[in-house]
Amino acid sequence: MIKQYDFANILFAGPCNLHCPYCIGRQLNPALNKNNLNEFPLPNLDRFVALVRQHEVTEIVFTGTTTDPQLYRHEARLLAWLQNCLPPPDPLPSPPPLRGREQIRYSLHTNGQLALRKMEVFNQYDRVCISFPSFKADTYHKLMGSPRVPDLAEIVQQAQVPVKVSCVINEHNNGELNSFLDRCGVIGVKRVVLRQLYGDTRVWPLPHQLILRTVYRRNPVYDYYGLEVTFWRFDQTASTSINLFSDGTISDEYLLTRAGADY
Repeated sequence: MIKQYDFANILFAGPCNLHCPYCIGRQLNPALNKNNLNEFPLPNLDRFVALVRQHEVTEIVFTGTTTDPQLYRHEARLLAWLQNCLPPPDPLPSPPPLRGREQIRYSLHTNGQLALRKMEVFNQYDRVCISFPSFKADTYHKLMGSPRVPDLAEIVQQAQVPVKVSCVINEHNNGELNSFLDRCGVIGVKRVVLRQLYGDTRVWPLPHQLILRTVYRRNPVYDYYGLEVTFWRFDQTASTSINLFSDGTISDEYLLTRAGADY
């Protein structure tokens, strides 16, 4: 039986334009965080593509361990190469009758610092998730290591693809959640994810106006005046992925503490 995965990650590493104190890449084996910002093709990319085909993965995510994927020098080139290489998938044999295969969707997970400068490639993805914890420069600085707050309203205005906001919550911004969600709604954001930091066991109060609508991957999904808000706990999420690390390691584990491919 073919093992099913929810998505596949292409992970970038190298110098970053922010200095997040909670950077999850620091929890990985340093050998996995080889700088790949100038490399094309990426190490082991052909094997990664073969696994995407084999397991019929329908979403590929450009994301990072220690850097932002929009700092990758060949971002547009790699995206175009994948879009040309993967769809359509290899023909299925018959009989039995052909069953439909979903088109592969490409997603960008970014901090948004380069979004407006690289809007042309930004809009070549199918959807984008922006890590954005606060509209206030001082709070943003505490959470992201820089006071340079991206113009989220302008990004949403220029975006031709759906933009989701991912907001890490801790003691610095928990008290701002109502005003944060209100402003997201005003500027046209439709979906927000409130993220519990990995390993943080503290319980943060959520706005009482949140109305539970459903549960996705063990995480509650709420309505907030028409805005979809998910409370995401990385530790307990039941998602599966194939991960191409920057050194070429491929694994279905994300938080690897060792080097060495599972595939």
